[in-house]
Amino acid sequence: MRKFPVLFICCLILFNSCDDGDVITVELDFDKTLALCGDTNSINYVVYDIKTDPNESLTLLFPSNSTTDKIFNPTTTPHTYEGTINNTSVRFNYRTYDGDPSGLICEEIPDADVSIIEDYPAQGGTFMTETTFVDDDEDGIPSEQEDINNNGNLEDDDTDGDGIPNYKDNDDDNDNVLTIDENPDLNDDGLIDDAQDTDGDTIPDYLDTDDDNDGTITRYEDENLNKNLQDDFADGSVIRRYLDPAANDVFVQDELNTNTFKRFITVTFNILDTDLGILNTDLIELGTYTDEKDIEN
Repeated sequence: MRKFPVLFICCLILFNSCDDGDVITVELDFDKTLALCGDTNSINYVVYDIKTDPNESLTLLFPSNSTTDKIFNPTTTPHTYEGTINNTSVRFNYRTYDGDPSGLICEEIPDADVSIIEDYPAQGGTFMTETTFVDDDEDGIPSEQEDINNNGNLEDDDTDGDGIPNYKDNDDDNDNVLTIDENPDLNDDGLIDDAQDTDGDTIPDYLDTDDDNDGTITRYEDENLNKNLQDDFADGSVIRRYLDPAANDVFVQDELNTNTFKRFITVTFNILDTDLGILNTDLIELGTYTDEKDIEN
């Protein structure tokens, strides 16, 4: 099986010879780090790779619709997709330029100082994608350490019972104090054996609904009811109410802050069984596109 990058020498073979003695050489030595034009509001997506020495591009264009949108916004991992290159609605092209092509691919008004020298459209083939993602609440605790029951399944660990597993929950005890602000890893060594435990009850603050053990749950120590526990102090105290065992007044606050987590997305693109005119091959490993999104729930 032939894979890029390699040096391809293609000629029209007739009676065991090359036509007119011409030899066309194409070196598709791209870095395989893909960029993207378009989104769910666009007519098309364009996935591309460019280089400037020499000035060349590989572009894959396909329609934006509810099915292809899932390539970049999947709900399950892994997610796969297969499309047919038809040189109309789905196009794969290798192009050369007389300058840096970065101003031509996505711009509505292309760079007038750069022109396409050669354009080689694929006359068929298939493109295949595989999308994977990793979710992380970036709360200072590695996801694998939020497997509370140690069964290898992060989805069934939900300390506060809010329906959001701990590894995607930025407030693991629903006290309106972000987990990362409750110092789950005081020495920042990637371990939580030194997690802050203000009241010494062996329950770390990030899992403790009453951090100072004063009988008033942390969330109810929000005196101004703004869902920010960092600006609430008893008169004359320099210790925040939720960490001050001497301040146990109750201010009922049952509204929770919105939870967000990061989704890190990786999409690999391969082109199969295609013919660019100067190149006929069974596999082009086009490359990888990466993205990250904020997910709110």
